[in-house]
Amino acid sequence: MLKRASSVVLALSILVLLAAMGGKGGGFERAPRVEKNFSVVVLDRSGNKISGDKFSWEGRIRFSGYLGLAEVNLPFDRIKSVTIGEKRDRRVKVTAKMTDGSETVIDVDSDTRCFGEAGFGSFKLAMDEIQSVEFKGIKQ
Repeated sequence: MLKRASSVVLALSILVLLAAMGGKGGGFERAPRVEKNFSVVVLDRSGNKISGDKFSWEGRIRFSGYLGLAEVNLPFDRIKSVTIGEKRDRRVKVTAKMTDGSETVIDVDSDTRCFGEAGFGSFKLAMDEIQSVEFKGIKQ
């Protein structure tokens, strides 16, 4: 009886673990809604270019990160382009060329994601998968 009960508990445990593993990556359907529609060209690390709209970082229209010890925000409407460096210690260096001609370098969590809508559908990329983003402006 004890052996049979142990077998049932083991089988149920395996079933629960397998069911939990099945959900990974299946939840993405479309880009989050944003209050301004930023048009961009994204270059990923494999060399693919994606032209898209409704671009966001974690559903927001700004990048958040660290400049030294300070937590900072870079609103998209002030950014001309960004270049993303290699992943180091779970962060990437984001070099932003601003619309006023200045340049700002911040550290951003490499696992955060950017979203957008392209002609083929939605896209999602982690920060460490992106090489650069060129901002084309706000679409109405």
